[in-house]
Amino acid sequence: MLRTSNALVIQLAMLDTAGGTRGTDTNDLALLQATWKGNPVRNFSSASELEAWEKNWPSDGRRPTAKIIYDPAAAEVRVSGHFKGKSFQKTFPLEKDLAMTLQQVNAFIQEQTSK
Repeated sequence: MLRTSNALVIQLAMLDTAGGTRGTDTNDLALLQATWKGNPVRNFSSASELEAWEKNWPSDGRRPTAKIIYDPAAAEVRVSGHFKGKSFQKTFPLEKDLAMTLQQVNAFIQEQTSK
């Protein structure tokens, strides 16, 4: 029998303060979903709602957890997480494109949760 109690928990969010009016690329949402399959993306239209979500961590503190926030207006992806009682965080600016940045984010999370 497999035990998944230590499986990495990924939570995804996107801050879209401009809503659909600015024409947020729907490919961005698809890229987030494709990078971390099986994890729904929460869409927030206000920074205060996102901040509340960021502070709300799963109650099971034993599992490695990462929250990934894509902020198109700031052109960045923020990552914060917990693993073995330690916190980690990093902000990735969108330098070339979202797909490349998400690969960097994924590598960072894997590095932080494999120590």
